[in-house]
Amino acid sequence: MKPITKSYPTFDCDAHITEQPQIWEYLSAKEKEVVRPWYWVEGNQVIVNGTKLVKGQWAGSIGAVSVVESGGPGVTKQMIRMLREMDLTDEQYEYVNYKGAREPGARLADMDVQGIDQVVVIPIMMFNQFPWVENVYAAELIARAYNDWIYDWCSLNPERLFPAACLPLQSPHMAAKEIERSAERGFRVAMVRPVAHQDRYPNLPAFEPVWKTFEETGLVAGMHSLAAAENVWHLSRTGRQWSPGMLIEKAVREEQMGGPSQSIGFVHESMAWISNVLLSGFLERYPRLKMAIMESNAAWLPMLLQACDDGFHLYKNQRKPQVSRLPSEIFNERCFIAFEGDEKPVYKQYAVYQDIGIWSSDVYHHDGADAWTAIRYMETAGVPEEVQAKLMGSNARRMYGIEPKQFTTTEPEGYPRPDWYPTAEDIQRTFGDRMTAV
Repeated sequence: MKPITKSYPTFDCDAHITEQPQIWEYLSAKEKEVVRPWYWVEGNQVIVNGTKLVKGQWAGSIGAVSVVESGGPGVTKQMIRMLREMDLTDEQYEYVNYKGAREPGARLADMDVQGIDQVVVIPIMMFNQFPWVENVYAAELIARAYNDWIYDWCSLNPERLFPAACLPLQSPHMAAKEIERSAERGFRVAMVRPVAHQDRYPNLPAFEPVWKTFEETGLVAGMHSLAAAENVWHLSRTGRQWSPGMLIEKAVREEQMGGPSQSIGFVHESMAWISNVLLSGFLERYPRLKMAIMESNAAWLPMLLQACDDGFHLYKNQRKPQVSRLPSEIFNERCFIAFEGDEKPVYKQYAVYQDIGIWSSDVYHHDGADAWTAIRYMETAGVPEEVQAKLMGSNARRMYGIEPKQFTTTEPEGYPRPDWYPTAEDIQRTFGDRMTAV
């Protein structure tokens, strides 16, 4: 396949990092003793609230092809599928699980190859286990330590690497203070998972300090969904459903499909949040709030906005909260939504997304993809270059207020691999016509 070139700088609005044990170095000995009973890491296990074990992803080479570290430069879903079926050595696992998921220097080198000029770096477990920490003081210390660590991690090249802050939403007042502290240090976004934190959904009055502080600081509220994985269900203190995606996980069992329907759970978390903030008057109560919907794809958005607009008219007299404008108008004016490179429906409807779509690679997750993949799909769909430039970077930079910088222009002609690595012929022989084609 002929390499492609690009004339515009790209901005990756949602790429991930695997949190590292070095985070604890940002805590004093006394602070570690506060944190230890509530959230502690031992190997690949996270101990939450003293007794509850949850599988983690802190280590690098973990004796398996990591679903959060294997989606590196030039890697396709088919390659990862074949690698996961191979009997690899520790050295081979270390090669497959990319250091760019953990080390900033390796990340920058990978970005050069992936066609990514600038990126916001987002964590994993701070969405998955951390929200269930019950002690508010421990949660405050953990969030602060993570933010200090990721700030230093990105300081290797602050023109290309931008940190996303995490918040101790166990205490809205503490979260508001962390937003202020992060804004003072130059963070552009702070993350919120749209689920019930300690049985409280983030739209409740108790969270008003959080949203007011987002407005005052100008930080973007990054609403990042995640799969409602069964291995964290037990972390809820009351046992109540805390995510719309949990219903999907309960309905779609392992024996029915061979695995959880995670992608639908991601979407349901975001759909529930968007419907809520658009039809409840939430965004009108916080008129300066900027919001990005992340990690849930985007092709479903036109249908949801149409349903919200219909509900705006149909139930206007019965609805207690007063909403003065069409939900679609408010969303298009105040919100952005992340899409991934292989979302062909987005490109077919590029007029809908051209001012609100923000590209995300989702690397190094196993389903992540580089900028070249997205551009190739866009060219095939006939997306004009000026719209490509918006979707692939300028919308995100406008949202964050970041100056554009371009460091990459041309796709590599190939990716050198060890002899044992699956080749194109191996993949064609295994998958045949089932190979993903652009």
